[in-house]
Amino acid sequence: MRLSPAILCLALASGVQAASAATPFDGLWARSQKDCRNEEGPDSKTLVDLDNVIKGKPAPIVDQYENHCRIDRKAPSGTGLVLTATCFEFWDDYKKGVAGRKVTIKLAQGPNGMLTIDGKPYLRCEMKKGSKAGR
Repeated sequence: MRLSPAILCLALASGVQAASAATPFDGLWARSQKDCRNEEGPDSKTLVDLDNVIKGKPAPIVDQYENHCRIDRKAPSGTGLVLTATCFEFWDDYKKGVAGRKVTIKLAQGPNGMLTIDGKPYLRCEMKKGSKAGR
């Protein structure tokens, strides 16, 4: 999955993926190191910004390739959160708030600093200084 260019740029500028993120869920995540390094095309990269730390963004977000989800509600559940969200296929639709669909997203802390998103394990992507797109 590929992040929208606007969100990726904002994430890089804000450092949202840093280890000192506001929540253990905030950051840039992927299913594999290969996807973390991927700079072109669809992959599994997922930006989680639950505390709305990216400046200029209207709401907390879970952002993936062609799946931009505005978080409407967060509810604790065990070691994680259940998110009620409105997702949009296109970034322009997200910005306009049109053609959204309601979804539930489950986040949980996994072993060794991993995150599970809807039961699938994701690892944190480390951003390297000076690399293209921070990957």
